[in-house]
Amino acid sequence: MKPAQKNICDIVLPIHNGLTYVKDCIESLIQHTPAAQYPIYIIDDASDSTTSDYLNKQETLHSQIILRRNPNNLGFLKSCNIGIYLGTAPYVVLVNSDVIATPCWLERLIECMESDPKIATVNPLTNSAAQIDLSMPPGANFFAVDEYLEQHSPKHWPDIVTGVGFCLLLRRAALEEVGVFDEIYGRGYCEESDLCMRLTARGYRTVIADHVYVYHKGGGTFSDSDERYRRNRRLFDSRWAREYKRQFRAFQKADPLAESRALFSLPRRWDPMPVIWQTARALLDGWQEKAFLLMALNVVRGLRRLPKAKRELATPASVTILTRPNRLRVTYLLHHLVISGGVLSVIQLVNELILLGVEARIVALYEDPAVYAWSKLFTRPIIFCNEQELVQNCPDSDIIVATLWNTVPWAVEVAKQNRAKHTVYFIQDYEPWFFPDSDAKKREQVKSTYGQIKHHVVMSDWLNDLLMQDGFSATKIALGMDLGRFYPRSVPRSQPIVLAMARPGTPRRGYPSTIAALCQLKKLMPEVEIVLFGDRFLSYRTIPFSYRDEGIVFDQNRLATLYSEADVFLDGSDFQGFGRCALEAMACGTACVLTEVGGVMEYARNGENALLVPPRKPSAFVAGIKAILDDEALKNRLVEGGLATAEQYCHKREADETLAYFLRLSQQ
Repeated sequence: MKPAQKNICDIVLPIHNGLTYVKDCIESLIQHTPAAQYPIYIIDDASDSTTSDYLNKQETLHSQIILRRNPNNLGFLKSCNIGIYLGTAPYVVLVNSDVIATPCWLERLIECMESDPKIATVNPLTNSAAQIDLSMPPGANFFAVDEYLEQHSPKHWPDIVTGVGFCLLLRRAALEEVGVFDEIYGRGYCEESDLCMRLTARGYRTVIADHVYVYHKGGGTFSDSDERYRRNRRLFDSRWAREYKRQFRAFQKADPLAESRALFSLPRRWDPMPVIWQTARALLDGWQEKAFLLMALNVVRGLRRLPKAKRELATPASVTILTRPNRLRVTYLLHHLVISGGVLSVIQLVNELILLGVEARIVALYEDPAVYAWSKLFTRPIIFCNEQELVQNCPDSDIIVATLWNTVPWAVEVAKQNRAKHTVYFIQDYEPWFFPDSDAKKREQVKSTYGQIKHHVVMSDWLNDLLMQDGFSATKIALGMDLGRFYPRSVPRSQPIVLAMARPGTPRRGYPSTIAALCQLKKLMPEVEIVLFGDRFLSYRTIPFSYRDEGIVFDQNRLATLYSEADVFLDGSDFQGFGRCALEAMACGTACVLTEVGGVMEYARNGENALLVPPRKPSAFVAGIKAILDDEALKNRLVEGGLATAEQYCHKREADETLAYFLRLSQQ
């Protein structure tokens, strides 16, 4: 039964897929919003079956959820209007599905609204929202920023030009006066600006509740944003350009959020690396497309940005200020914050630990700016310019975690300085084998780092056994992956597809065997489409068969789609510490052919959820792929077994087990 009490505010949450964001959003709304007076109207805008099933379950579990499903995808704007009309409370708040709420968020937004009857819209502050965003300081998470703002914000409720729709509280009486979103804006963008301009033209105010902070991924809900924004911006300007520009110039001059931003200001140093990374990536893209004029323009743009390329300098004191008291403090050390499976494992763990109440952080020497578009980050990583600065300024921690052999000395030194109570080595692969047999000295150097830290965590029994052979013990916590991202997508197929990871520049990934096998397969079954991913420069190599090159897949939704459309996924690696890609493919309903060595043996069972073949045996690879393509019953059995296996490897389970391990360790 739905709540019978008089509602204060209706929450409207439009959803179209994006399950990884949806889960976190709904869980945060349930956790941080009292059920009795704040019903949640979820508008399922024709999501896929997996997302819809999840939403149906949430409606059953939570009395405050009222679920409405659109039979066709109407878009964000129309879904918002539907949700507004469903409720009758004096206030209504629109929430994007890539938002995560904080404690008492809505009560505080309403406090701001009720301070002046002329206020018609209220936004919280957030990490990503155009001109009203406020970046998390290095080392802080969004919960800590919210708590600090609640305690120290000036609470001036500053006026802004237009509200932003990611999390927008509206006064229903004002909507009844000027109308809801104008559906001429189609599927969204600029509709909230248009509404706010109509409201301010009637004498209403649109303001910021500068004592509230929520997380917003940004870019997590629209896939055609650039084209749609340009169209809608032209429409908006045809109505409001002159008045909007006047108000925006006044907003910039007044800088009403300066006082809030000053609460988090830190000294800055010059750091050219992000600009260099972005410029280099743009040059590589231009080179591949032979767009030489564009390459020259990108060089000029990069050179112009370099003088202003500065980074905030975090210190133990600045991090402590934004550390919530009486909470476990965990710091993960990364050498490079770049796009890779190992880094993703760390980011996922840190994010989930933060949701579990831990003050978890990431510290690294440098970062690839593309990481922020690639993955959710619930904290702002601390980036230092060299090892000495890192060791001197690493934040105080209860537990500090090395993640690669070359980060072990940092963890040890920080602990020696009494700024970390416990050290842990999170080992994701057997690192001595990163180096060839001929470099025995380097292998022994890497192996020696295992003895410098007492506590070890591994992902697989295979890796645990190798450590035991070296004389070290470890705790096994199996890898987790985001099952809200990796699940079967409905993708039409016109021909058999074999997907394979092809990374010629990475040792142990079995590139020569993979290419040899696919060459044989193409001769035997020319109707098969071969899709390769994992390398930016694959097209410059001689590959003796036709294939589709997906390059490096930054968008994990795209990766899930590639898995889903494939009949077979081939991982021909010589060995892997765990084998994340194969497990992702299983989760997406793809039959797998895998090499029978390394961490993949943690979950792969020959004939049950995969076909296992010897490494470096292309003919065995081909036999496995052909068996699946020729036998629909075998394929279906492997798919069902893979889906059941993947369910056991959720990233939230991994985080729960990791937290339990850290709590046991902290009590020693």
